[in-house]
Amino acid sequence: MFKKSFDECSYLMKDLQRWKWTSVRGVFYQLLEQSIWGTVFYRISRMLFCINIPVLKIFFRLIGFIIFKFSEMFLGVAIRPGTRIGPGLYIGHAGLVMINEEVTIGKNLNIGPGVLIGKRGGGHQGAPVIGDDVYIGVGAKILGNVKIGNNVKIGANSVVMSNVPDNVTVFGVPARVIGPSFKRKNT
Repeated sequence: MFKKSFDECSYLMKDLQRWKWTSVRGVFYQLLEQSIWGTVFYRISRMLFCINIPVLKIFFRLIGFIIFKFSEMFLGVAIRPGTRIGPGLYIGHAGLVMINEEVTIGKNLNIGPGVLIGKRGGGHQGAPVIGDDVYIGVGAKILGNVKIGNNVKIGANSVVMSNVPDNVTVFGVPARVIGPSFKRKNT
């Protein structure tokens, strides 16, 4: 009943470890960073969403939705509580990050401001499935029923509307493979 909520709590700890806490001054400035609060509010709303106690789940989901709306309105991070994101979420800077709740994302996602991940609309079905260790650059859009492989880099302002294999870098409108992706150290 509470397992998914506990998983989300451990995911939050892994999310926060992605930030480099090097000094007291750095901690102070990072605690004022909107993107950290957007991540925290997403994980809290997700924890509440995952509690599955009959009758009470309606109350918990309402509170989770209110937290989501607060994050969307005041922080610019709109990640619905139903969205499944693995541990290690890192939002570099807040600024209208929108992720549809039907999207599934693996671990260690790096995401920049202005990113939209969701459905295509116009009668198209399905939402993106994103693998592990993916970097999504500023302003990129990932739309529709696409699969993004592991260890993929998506360039700034790219529009991804077709499947992307593992270990590549894509860029452009529409996004095309431009080269290999190199694994980061210390993730």
